[in-house]
Amino acid sequence: MEKHDENLEYHAETQTLVGQKKRELVDTETGEVIHVDQITKRVYGTKNFWKMYLMDFLTVLGIIDNKQLDVFIYIAENTNQSNNLFIGTYRSISKDVGVGVSTVTRIMKKLQESNFIKKKQNGVYIVNPNIMMKGNDTKRQILLSYYEEDKPLNSIDILRGKQKALPEQETTKNESKKLGLETKNND
Repeated sequence: MEKHDENLEYHAETQTLVGQKKRELVDTETGEVIHVDQITKRVYGTKNFWKMYLMDFLTVLGIIDNKQLDVFIYIAENTNQSNNLFIGTYRSISKDVGVGVSTVTRIMKKLQESNFIKKKQNGVYIVNPNIMMKGNDTKRQILLSYYEEDKPLNSIDILRGKQKALPEQETTKNESKKLGLETKNND
């Protein structure tokens, strides 16, 4: 059993132990005693990652065809790391990968049925963060909530959260001209 250090304080909101204590170190070459502050930080609650072997994973999905594999790799390589969104129409994927639209249609259907991707709107898919993502557990939880939503995504909502609208401000005639907002008066 691990010995409990009295100098450590637990912070529940961040699941960390933080502590500080004075230490004396002895330089083995000179015998000099050096006084230092030791700061300790231990983080708990982060999960280990899973390692998947791509070919075995794809075999389980039933993706053995090389052309379908090319489409899958294209999606994996072109998924935005910050929000797990993949943007691409069947036609654009077909053109970029060099396969037929019917191949893209088949693999996209398989990936949706296997819960790897979810269509948010035409040409916009979110990759399941439980299967593939870059980041920590907190980010995974946030992305998972977006993945499980059934409404279409607004990329600004996903990146920055909902923002309050700026208050209406009066614009002078000169400012309107500069902004190209001048309207004709029909009086």
